[in-house]
Order: sequence, then structure tokens, then C-alpha cells
Amino acid sequence: MRVPFVATITAGLAFVGHAAGPADAAGAVTAGLDVTVRVYDTAATPRATTRRALELASGAFAPASIQLAWVACDTADAARPSRCDTPPRPDELVVRMISASSLTVDGDSLPLGDALVDRRGRGVLATVYVNRVRALAGVANVDVATLLGRTIAHELGHLLLATTAHGRHGLMRPVWTPAEVRRGHPPDWSFAPRELSALRARFRHRA
Repeated sequence: MRVPFVATITAGLAFVGHAAGPADAAGAVTAGLDVTVRVYDTAATPRATTRRALELASGAFAPASIQLAWVACDTADAARPSRCDTPPRPDELVVRMISASSLTVDGDSLPLGDALVDRRGRGVLATVYVNRVRALAGVANVDVATLLGRTIAHELGHLLLATTAHGRHGLMRPVWTPAEVRRGHPPDWSFAPRELSALRARFRHRA
């Protein structure tokens, strides 16, 4: 039986510049300063949905002993931290939540997000297409926040592993079918042991 569409998680190679900016922890959703991630949302995602998604994404990195400090850069928020208007620091990552121009690509391919890694092997920018996540969640009959959190974790995985490659199994696999999303089998949404080891090694080196 042919599914309505297959979700693909893509990663791209680009050359991304960076500049230093002020350090301030305003807007952080989770405690811990291992990795600071700015979240720019132009898709008008409900705040409760975003909060649950970020909590779930944080949980995906807990087995690697990595804590994520989220900085909310909602353009409609009057309390938006001033750092959101400056270039990201070299030690900051950025997640951009936007609406894609179309829900499908080539009829049945549905990229939920992509990630940019520069030529020095440093990930900076992850993009998540919230309307595509919402569409797949509807087909699979799952909570939008859950699928959004898994998508964010996947794209951040590319940035923190500094690679555009995908895994064969687990969270970093490239294709997510509605049946897999609906089943919610925990190993499908966790980093593989090799990926966890690589994350730990990169952070030990950085420390």
C-alpha cells in the first residue's frame, strides 16, 4: 500500500560565516550551558507546542550528556532578547522554524528540515518546515509537538555531529514514514550508539 507521502530529512552543505555577539542567557528554556541554541520562529507555532517540542529535543541529547539552552527569538515577542538581533557567536547554533512554500516535493517527497555545515566541519543553521511537520503529524495521527521535537533533534544532530550524512537506523535515518511515526518505537527516535559516542567525543574535545 502506498503511503500518502514519505517524510525525508535532508542536510545540505553550505559555507556559513559567523561573528561574535553578546552573551546573555535570556529566554533559555532549559538549564545548562553546554550548547546554546537560538530559535527563530516565523511559522506562528503555538508557544505551548514549541515548548513541548524543545523539551523533547533536549531529551534526545541527554544520553550524550549534552544540555541545550534554548533562546527564544520569536519575532512577535516583546520580550525578545537583544542578542537575537546580532550575528550568532561561534559557540551558538540557530534553529529556524518556517513554513515551506509547498507541502510536497516531487509528488511524494516531503523534506521536514535541513541543516547547513560549513567547510570547516562546523554546523550553524538548522531549518525546520513546520507546516510539513504538521501535515505528516496529521497523516500519522500523532501529536505535532512530538514530531516537531524529533525533527529539531535530528537537524541539531547534523549540526552537533558536523556532518550531512545520515544513519541507517534511529533518529538520524533519512526517511520517516507515517507508519514509523505512528508506531513511535523508541529506538526509531534515539541516536544510535555510534552517534552518541561521536557526540560525547566531540564535546570532550571541546571541553
